[in-house]
Amino acid sequence: MSFKGIIPPIATPLNEREEVDESSLRSLVRYLLQAGVHGIFVLGSTGEFAHLTDGEKKRAIDIVVSEVNGKVPVLVGVAEAGTKRSIFWAKEAERFGANGVVAAPPFYYPLTEPEVEKHYCALASECNLPILLYHIPSTTKVHFSVDLIERLSELPNIVGIKDSTGDLSFVFTLLDRVRGRNFVVFQGHDYLVAPSLLYGAQGAINSLANLVPSWFVAIYDAVQKGDAPSAMSWQQKINKLSTQLETMPFLPAIKAALHIKGLTAPFMTTPFAVLTEEQRGKLRIILENEGVM
Repeated sequence: MSFKGIIPPIATPLNEREEVDESSLRSLVRYLLQAGVHGIFVLGSTGEFAHLTDGEKKRAIDIVVSEVNGKVPVLVGVAEAGTKRSIFWAKEAERFGANGVVAAPPFYYPLTEPEVEKHYCALASECNLPILLYHIPSTTKVHFSVDLIERLSELPNIVGIKDSTGDLSFVFTLLDRVRGRNFVVFQGHDYLVAPSLLYGAQGAINSLANLVPSWFVAIYDAVQKGDAPSAMSWQQKINKLSTQLETMPFLPAIKAALHIKGLTAPFMTTPFAVLTEEQRGKLRIILENEGVM
C-alpha cells in the first residue's frame, strides 16, 4: 500500500478505567473511513500512546486493523524511550497486520545526531514494515537536520516523514531536497496542510482530522485538482477552529468534541483531566458556530 493523503492520528476512546472502548474505537474508525481518509494512524500523540499500558496498546492496534480490514493502510506509532522498545513495537505492529510504522526518536535522554541516526538504522534493520520518521521536537526535544533526513531516506524501508515542527520553511527546504525521490513528506501541523500540499507534500497527519476529517480530505482533493483557492478556503476554516480550540487543553478538547458528536466517551488517560462543565459548554458553542455539528 502507498502512503499518501489524509491519515488521521486516531484518538483512543477509553472507559473510566482507561481501557480501550472497542465499540467506540470501531465507530470512530468507520466515521473516518466514511469521510474518505486515506489511512489510519493508531498510537500517535493524539492516541495518548505514552500513557497507555502495553496491553491496551495491543488491543488498540488489533481493533483498528480488524475494523479497517484492508480498506486503507494502518500505521502504528512505535515511539519509545529506547531502541529495543521501538523494535519490539515494530514487530508487534507487523504481527497484528499493520502496513507501516511511525517512529519518533527516543525521548527523555538528550541524544546526539549520530545517536539518533544509530537508532533509526537499528530499527530499519529489524523492522520488516515501511517506516515513517516522526519529527516532533516539541515533545522529543530532538531536532532533525535536513542532512540527517536525507541520509535516512537512503535506507530502503524508511519511506517518508511526518513533520510536526510547525516550521513551513523547514518543510519547504526538505521537499526541495527529496523531490523526485521515493520518499513521502506528511505535514503534521493543522495550520500548514494546504501550503505544504501545494508545495509538493504527499499528505497530512493531523489531530483535528479526528473531528472534521472531511475538511482535510477536501483540502487534499482540491490540491489534486489544482484548485488552490478552494484548498486555502478549507485551510482557513481549519485554522479558525484550531485557534478557538487552543483556548482550552487540546487533547481533552478533542476527546470532549468527539463525545459531543456522539462518537466516544470523554475519558482521558491520567494525569490528563477531562474538560470542566464550563469548558464543555464553551466547546459545544464553538462546534455549533463553526459547523462541526
